[in-house]
Amino acid sequence: MDRFADFLRRQIDIDLELLRWVREDAEAGSERGCYVSVIRGFRECELKTRLLRAHQWCGSGAGPCDQVGDAFPPEDERGCTTRALLGLPYSDRPGYAKRWRP
Repeated sequence: MDRFADFLRRQIDIDLELLRWVREDAEAGSERGCYVSVIRGFRECELKTRLLRAHQWCGSGAGPCDQVGDAFPPEDERGCTTRALLGLPYSDRPGYAKRWRP
């Protein structure tokens, strides 16, 4: 399960770095991007991080979804449906395993 969580954290970090570049370009006036989209992107990364943290123990028997019977087998590393869904936006990136799809 740790590999999937690590993969998700790396992807969120990549998104945050890309958003920082866009924000810096917008603040410098060298980019005509929509600043509202950048702010929304940061909020989406925060949401993903909070969801991942809230479901960090799913699949171990101690997570919120384990108690409602929504856990996946430990060998597929997803933990729960929420974590599996968090990975969908990154399914085209290198390192995403097909077994992680919900």
